Amino acid sequence: MQIARVGKLNLAYYVQGSGFPVLMIQGLGGRAADWGSVPGELASRFRAVTFDNRGTGQSDKPDEEYSLEVMADEAVAILDAVGQSRAHVVGVSMGGMIAQLVALRHPQRVDRLALLSTAPGGPNTVPPTPEAMTALIPDMSKPPEEIVRQAMQLIAGPGFADTHPGVIREIVATAMSAPTPQFVFARQMAAIMASDRYQQLPQIKAPTLVIHGDADPLVPYVNGEILSQRIPGARLVTLRGCGHLAMWEQPRALSTALLEFFAGEAPSEP
Repeated sequence: MQIARVGKLNLAYYVQGSGFPVLMIQGLGGRAADWGSVPGELASRFRAVTFDNRGTGQSDKPDEEYSLEVMADEAVAILDAVGQSRAHVVGVSMGGMIAQLVALRHPQRVDRLALLSTAPGGPNTVPPTPEAMTALIPDMSKPPEEIVRQAMQLIAGPGFADTHPGVIREIVATAMSAPTPQFVFARQMAAIMASDRYQQLPQIKAPTLVIHGDADPLVPYVNGEILSQRIPGARLVTLRGCGHLAMWEQPRALSTALLEFFAGEAPSEP
């Protein structure tokens, strides 16, 4: 772990591998560790740079208004901290929304853009299923471990939690090792709700890969279709039977698609 001073905040970041950098941006409440094995896979050919968004992991946790625009600028500041002027950028869920803004606000810093399990924002976003929505409004009277476990069961693909209990235990353990405060979830969620990038998406110039599970209940698959249609030249790769947790549900397929895309190859369908 290293620390970057970004404005008044200390943000924790982590670097694996060498070569051209890949900046990886996590989602709602997520820490760098929530990428699972994927950074290690990318580090076989690239310099994988992960970080804890404001409010998560080992980064500072200010209780103030958050915005995705500010978080996009903070992501770029991590690139500055590692001495990189340009990188491939990949973001998941809220991190994919931030990645869109990185490409829009700092186009000169983005070589290739990968958007995972994310949405365009605003009224054109297709909302979660009613069941998945309950993961965003947990029963705070329950133990934290149970809250995380139930949320992961709700947003993973059908049957995944039952057939992969060890993976769910690993996700819960990761969350409990550096808990995200409830006020941070609220601040990040408010930032998500305030951001609408739909009209700006055609301005993205970076070659773009959209990766989406067709069984994602939290950010339904049609959102990936919208992104791939709105961003010029974007390609959509579908993870069959995958829910919202591609880095845990299908890490090999996800890593392969990213490696091929960042290497300039046409990603193959899993």
